Amino acid sequence: EQRHQHLAAQLCSAATMGGGDGSLRHVVHKRVHLERHQPKARKKLGYLEKHKDYVKRAKDFHKKQETIQKLHRKAYFKNEDEFAFGMVNHFTSKEGKAMQKKSHMTKEEMQLAESQDARYIRMREQIDKKAVQKRSERLHFLDADKPNKHVLFVDEDEQAGGSTASGSSSSSAQSRKSKSLKDFDVAAHFDTHPALLGRKANRPRLKQLETSNFAASAVHDAAAKEAYHELFERQERAKKLSKVREELELRSNMRTKGRVKKVAEASKDKPAQFKWMYDRKR
Repeated sequence: EQRHQHLAAQLCSAATMGGGDGSLRHVVHKRVHLERHQPKARKKLGYLEKHKDYVKRAKDFHKKQETIQKLHRKAYFKNEDEFAFGMVNHFTSKEGKAMQKKSHMTKEEMQLAESQDARYIRMREQIDKKAVQKRSERLHFLDADKPNKHVLFVDEDEQAGGSTASGSSSSSAQSRKSKSLKDFDVAAHFDTHPALLGRKANRPRLKQLETSNFAASAVHDAAAKEAYHELFERQERAKKLSKVREELELRSNMRTKGRVKKVAEASKDKPAQFKWMYDRKR
């Protein structure tokens, strides 16, 4: 011990003589104070925690606290109306994790099934369109509802039954002219029965009504009405099948590779429109 003290005194004096910066004081051996281990009497309690162990434990504790604070802040500022398209194919498990819904079919199998459905629907659509075309060629749409009307232009002089030059007095002519147009007999003008005035076609005259068969005409009218009804039903079904086919074709195309950009939103008559971005080939 005395030897070490003497050596330290000499080094300090040399450092003072050399300039007084004390650069040689680190050369002197210093005692390293080690942390004690667990005493033998407390050995049953396990390993005695050192400072480095406390640092690790403190960092882990603060890291967990910061994570909890971030989750609290995220839950506080959460938007209740928030929606992401991933929510459609995911659900929240009991542990609070987002899990993807399992499908009984693979992506390729789904694409094949939708392509088969689209083919069948396209076939049914073509059948209805051909039937509509055949019906349209046979029917003339004479009795169909149209926005136009049949307007009759009646002159008051003609309605009065002649002019004043025919020898009648002026008073009688004025009385005939003052007759209201509401009293005009449309059935007599068309020479038909008043019950047939609502028809736009196949309106027989009175002489034809006396000689024709009403039972046959009634059957013909019922058949024509049924044909128009079937034509309308097939047209509506063809439109619905066309919409379903376009939707299935869109789903099938969306499963292909490539970057996709939405061009237009879906409307009542057609699905959403997408555009595939061009990828330069090597």
